[in-house]
Amino acid sequence: MTKRTRSAEQQLADEADRKAQNPIGARQTIADSHADPEFQENHKRLRAERLARDAGLTSKN
Repeated sequence: MTKRTRSAEQQLADEADRKAQNPIGARQTIADSHADPEFQENHKRLRAERLARDAGLTSKN
């Protein structure tokens, strides 16, 4: 038996459903090994700032 193919409309609808269910996972990410050093430094700094901010919010509650 041959495998039934999906139409372009069905594929787009499926992709939209996946993005709606997991918007963060649907984003394109850059692997750390492929990122520029400046990007890596900035990413680490922003992550540390976010974690510190989140820790400050949770300790106040």
